[in-house]
Amino acid sequence: MLPSLFSSFAIVGTAAVVLAVLYAALGYRGKRGERYSLLNHFISELGEVGVSRRAWAFNLGLILGGLLLIPFIVHLGLRLNSLLGWIGTVLGVVTALGVTAVGLFPMNNLEPHVKAAMTFFRGGLGMVLVFGLAIQFQPADQVVIPKAANLLSLLAAAAFASFLLLPRLKKPEADPLETLDPEKTPERPRFWALAFVEWMVFFTTIFWLCGMALWI
Repeated sequence: MLPSLFSSFAIVGTAAVVLAVLYAALGYRGKRGERYSLLNHFISELGEVGVSRRAWAFNLGLILGGLLLIPFIVHLGLRLNSLLGWIGTVLGVVTALGVTAVGLFPMNNLEPHVKAAMTFFRGGLGMVLVFGLAIQFQPADQVVIPKAANLLSLLAAAAFASFLLLPRLKKPEADPLETLDPEKTPERPRFWALAFVEWMVFFTTIFWLCGMALWI
């Protein structure tokens, strides 16, 4: 019963986030009346109070989703039962709390919002990398998650790393307060690489969490 119970936390937590994102995106109208697009809008714009019509749903979904993921992450560390697994657990809990903090501090409160978002992105990169190593180095007679699952870890790590590195390729001293603030860009491009890569982080993280939950 326990593996199914804890895996359900991951499924329900990710579902809460996905449904909140979809609901907020479908009702979104930006400051210029534009509809939401994955190609040139940041995810957090869905939670911007005073702009996004359904910001409350988006922010509530992130708060609940982040909290629901914590029991599963702790369970994943317990099942792997290794030093790497426990380090991954700490990073995973920090990442989940980062998701919750993004909902508590939406984009209209930019400085704490960016700190929460960067906690998620940096913690998330560490989480998928360290859990990936824990999966890779499982004892042959105690395999909890098949090593093939690390394909999801690699995809998620690539997305996280791309998001963190992309601004620094253009400007080494890039300040997240500027790079994550749409108002710093006078005219929104039709395709915004950083916003699109952020969506890749979203999708690969969802796939990683659901994959781990199903395999475990």
